[in-house]
Amino acid sequence: MLLAFVLLLAGVVVGVLRGGSLENINRVRFRLPWLVFLGLALQIGADAAAARFPGVQKGVAGPLVLAISYGLVGTFVVLNFRFPGAMIIGLGLLLNLSVILANGAMPVSLWAARVSGSHVASHLQNSVKHGVKGPGTRLGFLGDIIPVPPLGIVSVGDVVLGAGVFLLVTYLMAPDKRRTCNNPGENQGESNRSEGGPGHQRQPNTPEPPPFSGCR
Repeated sequence: MLLAFVLLLAGVVVGVLRGGSLENINRVRFRLPWLVFLGLALQIGADAAAARFPGVQKGVAGPLVLAISYGLVGTFVVLNFRFPGAMIIGLGLLLNLSVILANGAMPVSLWAARVSGSHVASHLQNSVKHGVKGPGTRLGFLGDIIPVPPLGIVSVGDVVLGAGVFLLVTYLMAPDKRRTCNNPGENQGESNRSEGGPGHQRQPNTPEPPPFSGCR
């Protein structure tokens, strides 16, 4: 999750360097954005409950809450699939959910934890989302096995998800001119308005203006 946040900030920086603005993101209307916040809240609440009531993570409640959490975020992604990067984000979520469901938790490589300097190993016993990666781990290559100092350890799904977030942010921050190019109907409408719209009488002997060429 931390890697996705870092790549989100990187996307903002790249978007600004390319002439974009955060105001362009404010104009975007996502469908049911509260699903993301509810999904993240469930994950945080599950870990908090496991820390307060040891043993919660050993039952089915932990994996069930994680599945619901990922399902909520995944639903948001599907509803907003029209945006570039959404498909990549969905793939990252699917990879993480696959290994979690296969093992009941996200397997964590203790070697990767040591290399990255992460202290996650000391909290694994009371964690709903994470568990120790061992010989019997299924789909271990999708677990938290990639050390990324000083961010900690990440999974392949985290990398894919972060890449999708980066692409989405840079696209949404792009100048309006870019999205106008993708909607020629809007350009035609502006052209009609500039000419006086339907029914506008052109003066005699006035040459026809060149057709609107879109972005240059």
